[in-house]
Amino acid sequence: MKSSEPEVSTPSAQPATPWPAAQASAGRVRHLLWLLVVLLALGVGAAAGYRAAALYLDQDRAAISKEQLTALRASVAQREAEIRFLRAQLDSSDGEIAVERAARKELETQLLGQQTELGRVRDQLAFYEQLLPPGQKGALDIRGAELSRQGPGLRYRVLLMRNGADSGAFVGSLQFMATGSQRGKPVTLELQPLQVRADGSVAPSTDAGKEMLKLNFDQYVRSQGVLAVPGGFVPESVTIRVLDGDTVRATRNVELEF
Repeated sequence: MKSSEPEVSTPSAQPATPWPAAQASAGRVRHLLWLLVVLLALGVGAAAGYRAAALYLDQDRAAISKEQLTALRASVAQREAEIRFLRAQLDSSDGEIAVERAARKELETQLLGQQTELGRVRDQLAFYEQLLPPGQKGALDIRGAELSRQGPGLRYRVLLMRNGADSGAFVGSLQFMATGSQRGKPVTLELQPLQVRADGSVAPSTDAGKEMLKLNFDQYVRSQGVLAVPGGFVPESVTIRVLDGDTVRATRNVELEF
């Protein structure tokens, strides 16, 4: 017979987690935590950097906008100054044009008046030419003569005309024969053009006076000057002669009234 021994029951042991595995799991958690912290730090830094960069760019854009605005204002001011200058030039040009128009209108009025006067004078000349007796071509006539006292001499103005336009030039001279009294006696003297000496005195000229009295014209000529009057001589009349060499071609007598 087998003897039975009391059985001693041993509690069943639970499998324990080894220490190295637990340590590895805790390391991974810490690593993840640190990674998360780093990521958060990087995110915050990136956000801060982005905000700082955005703020810098906004300030830069604001600075550029101010510069552009300043340049634009300067350009506008320059354009306004140019417009004012052009307006001033335009106003000045308008004024000049108005003055030129007024001057042109005045000149046109004067020209019209001169043309009217010329037509009237031509009509008068044609009328007086009809009153003259017909003469041969080249005949001379003293159409006008005027003598007046001027200082120590006599100022003369003479107008000569010729009949016919195709008779060639006339070459001759004028002669002035004055009739009057000198020292109580009647005398007739030939008057010469007045000559002013270097000392300021006046005297009748000789050769120069003859040159002044020479004539050379086709249809008409005006001659004027001053004749010397000898001292003590009182002229009463002057006979104007047109000489062709020694031949008298025309004469006219002028009574003097002083």
